[in-house]
Amino acid sequence: MIPLLQTGLPPSNLSFLIAAFVVTGVAFLGYLFYIFRRRQDARAEITRLRAASERNESAGRDEP
Repeated sequence: MIPLLQTGLPPSNLSFLIAAFVVTGVAFLGYLFYIFRRRQDARAEITRLRAASERNESAGRDEP
């Protein structure tokens, strides 16, 4: 029999598709967490630098 003329259903790869979506979702959530943490660290650093700058200005110095 010629394989192109088979009338049966092709094998289902639904489990691979679901696994790919799960892996992609976990990777995306991990990336979001990483970006969120970096953003928090950057904000903390900006706050620290701003406070140090204000202390230096109030002391009359221009250098840290």
